[in-house]
Amino acid sequence: MRQTINHFFRNFNAAVLLLIILSGATATFAGVTGKISGRVLDDKTGEPIIGATVMLEGTYLGGVADIDGYYAINNVPPGTYRLVFSAVGYQKTIVEKILVKIDLTTSIDVKLKNAGVTFEKEVVITSEKPLVQKDLTSTSVTISSEDIKMMPVENVNQIVNLQAGVIDGHFRGGRSNDVAYLIDGVAVTDPFNGGFNIEVENTSIRQMEVITGTFNAEYGQALSGVVNIVTEGGSNKFRTDVSGYIGNFITGNTSIFRNLDKADRIAQKNVQLTVSGPVTPVQNLYFFLTGRYFDNIGHLYGKRVYNVTDDVPFFPNPADKSFFIPRNTGDGAYVSMNPYTKYSFNGKLTYALPTIAITYSLFWDKTQSKGYDHGFSWTPDGVVTNYGEDWIQNLQFTHYISSSTNQTLKFSVNNYHFYGYLYENPFDPRYVSPRQGIAISNYTFRSGGNQGGRYDRTTRSYVGQWAMSSQITKEHKIGVGFEARLHEIYNHGWDLVNLTDGQTDSLGNVIFTPGYPAVGTISDQGSNIEYSRKPMEFSAYIQDKMEYDIMIINAGVRFDYFNSKGRMPLDKQNPTRNPNFPGADQWVDAEAKWQVSPRLGASFPITDKGIIRFSYGHFFKIPSFENLYQNPDFIVRPGNSLSTVVGNPDLNAEKNVIYEIGLQQALMEDISLNMSLYYRDIRNWLGMEIVNTYEGFKYARFINRDYANVRGLVIVLDKRFSNYFSAKLDYTYQIAEGNSSDPYAVYNKNQTNPPIEESKTVVPLSWDQRQTLNLSLNVGVPGDWTVGAIFQYGSGMPYTEDPKISRGVRFENGGIKPSYFNLDLRVDKIFNIGGFNVRTYLTVYNALDIRNEFDVYGTTGRANADLNTQFAGDIIGLNTIEEYINNPAMYSTPREIRFGIGFDF
Repeated sequence: MRQTINHFFRNFNAAVLLLIILSGATATFAGVTGKISGRVLDDKTGEPIIGATVMLEGTYLGGVADIDGYYAINNVPPGTYRLVFSAVGYQKTIVEKILVKIDLTTSIDVKLKNAGVTFEKEVVITSEKPLVQKDLTSTSVTISSEDIKMMPVENVNQIVNLQAGVIDGHFRGGRSNDVAYLIDGVAVTDPFNGGFNIEVENTSIRQMEVITGTFNAEYGQALSGVVNIVTEGGSNKFRTDVSGYIGNFITGNTSIFRNLDKADRIAQKNVQLTVSGPVTPVQNLYFFLTGRYFDNIGHLYGKRVYNVTDDVPFFPNPADKSFFIPRNTGDGAYVSMNPYTKYSFNGKLTYALPTIAITYSLFWDKTQSKGYDHGFSWTPDGVVTNYGEDWIQNLQFTHYISSSTNQTLKFSVNNYHFYGYLYENPFDPRYVSPRQGIAISNYTFRSGGNQGGRYDRTTRSYVGQWAMSSQITKEHKIGVGFEARLHEIYNHGWDLVNLTDGQTDSLGNVIFTPGYPAVGTISDQGSNIEYSRKPMEFSAYIQDKMEYDIMIINAGVRFDYFNSKGRMPLDKQNPTRNPNFPGADQWVDAEAKWQVSPRLGASFPITDKGIIRFSYGHFFKIPSFENLYQNPDFIVRPGNSLSTVVGNPDLNAEKNVIYEIGLQQALMEDISLNMSLYYRDIRNWLGMEIVNTYEGFKYARFINRDYANVRGLVIVLDKRFSNYFSAKLDYTYQIAEGNSSDPYAVYNKNQTNPPIEESKTVVPLSWDQRQTLNLSLNVGVPGDWTVGAIFQYGSGMPYTEDPKISRGVRFENGGIKPSYFNLDLRVDKIFNIGGFNVRTYLTVYNALDIRNEFDVYGTTGRANADLNTQFAGDIIGLNTIEEYINNPAMYSTPREIRFGIGFDF
């Protein structure tokens, strides 16, 4: 029986058919809308007004009060609205400034006044944002477009990192690629490496939800959290916004950050145009467009002491290493080593009718950047340039069957293309041997040479989703949905080599002929690996949101199916398929994987100002494709040393079980408290094993082996905007431990002689920041002037001390780095000139110019000192040991000031 079931689920088409049958006809789609509900009562008698009409102004959405006066408007896009109530014999009543949040219910109860015979004017009521959210069953923060405008932030990642429990992209102790990112309900996480690559501009964000706790069954392929972004659309009014800014680094730490002593330099340039409105003369057709150009010179500079063509010093007497003649021809100019340039475009076209809406959106960006390489700090022209071009096209159909039921069909194509090289022509005559200029002494910069690697990688995903939502009763909102994803992966990485290695000319000079190894080669000289794969995914879920007076329950279950369509050698000890050993020339297909994950969340309103919540769930995520397919032909380098890593297309899903209990409490009229206690049990995390082949070689192979557990407490105090200011203080105490922070840990530990023993118990993870505090303040008059400030504190993260310091015993992550402090500021002032709003703003990042030490030396736990220098020996080069130790990339970015101006009309 068991074999029959396994065989059945290996058949993708059969699984799809079964799930469609089970799905029925009702579903709720992943988090792009909210709900408004409440009761309509008579002002004097308190009796329900049966048949009262409720309409959402400016839309086709509305509802009618039932026999109990209850109404519900489902599938409302997030944002701020006016709600119009009307009934025969009653005054028309409008409730304005109603905030609708993703996945949540906004409760609006209204008492209508009898109009009498004179029919008085309509009544306008201003809605206030509730301090507690009754149906919030796990930790989730909603950030609106208005919130973003007042924050000193440039992009989605900065917004995410300000949330409680998020530390440098790590959600509640998880790895950085354990998070799912969605745009308008469609997953846009790059499955190759789990990254969020596409640029969604701040002006394109209508509302975004950051879920750091458990999440409902409609969300998948995530272990730690979800970032759900709903983008802007057009409206009946034309709007145009033009803005730009310039900026520079102003720091007193020029001894660390070279060439930042020029206060009059323009280091950053930004120009952005946003246009939206109706498409005339077509009725009900709206557009939204925004384009941006951004250029940042960067703050990490190298010094051109050497040109690429230079080489290591010359020794007149090869036996005497104390005397050498440098061969440097550089001009000594400073060169930026981390520049970044970006072009981006976000566009959306919406056609809205009473029963159907069609939306097409396009997100595109193109980037060019370099990554700082400290070894090349005095040969800065030899570093590879990285390029990227990403685009996402999304087509969505929404059918409003009734006021309580709708269905949605979505199609998306996500394309991520990355490539890099030093020179565009692979055989450019400016290339020199990658071995040229390699330092021949410790603590010494390279004296010439260039990086010779090239890469070209494309990930394209075709996504199809269908869903239908229905409020079948006052208490139950039932849903089922399904999704299919087809991926195309292409990856090619190859190294520059000397085709005439070992040959010299008549003068004894080495002859360099640029070339590349044959495809499928891994050797000491270089590698050339190229492959294409087409994995597939399928998922389905069923969800029920039950809303009662005494409790709200979110219950659901999710099914996930994955087929890597990869293959591997039959015997892992014979990866080369040697005919002299078992498994010769035999491959086996990776098995398809499937799993079922239940989710449960409950909220218990104690009073109208206090709520207790509990949530529990199982969460799964397929490891990144780069780990499944790395070195897919299983090429193992001969020899006794460990230098080969291979992927594993038969990897299982990584698993996480989360428990959370929380409290929401309104403390005063404008102040609320939110507390959460959580525990995470993470298993099947990606790790490695060392395999010894029959031939006596060895290689590292990815497997599911790592474990971690995280427990923490989050306390959030929130004062909403009133009396000219708002404030939010969140504090996180967290312990994140596991047997390994890095999937490559086993491989790295086996590089030493003797190998470092693998961890037999849990140790602090590299991002285990025990205490984190974020304080956000906003003061002013919105629409006139505002001042915003964000202060952040984080206790020191762990690092592994050098065994020389710990008396020969290695305590993994036993040391603690210095604490982290940061203050960002933003000042806005709006002027009305000739009927136009002119916005001026000043943004200051790291306003206190604090030198936070992100990386440290193992002998001291600091970024500015290394006790191992006493064993360095003589420097064969032009730099001093102090110049080499001074690595600016080990510190946070220095103070950065940006001044901007914008016009909207």
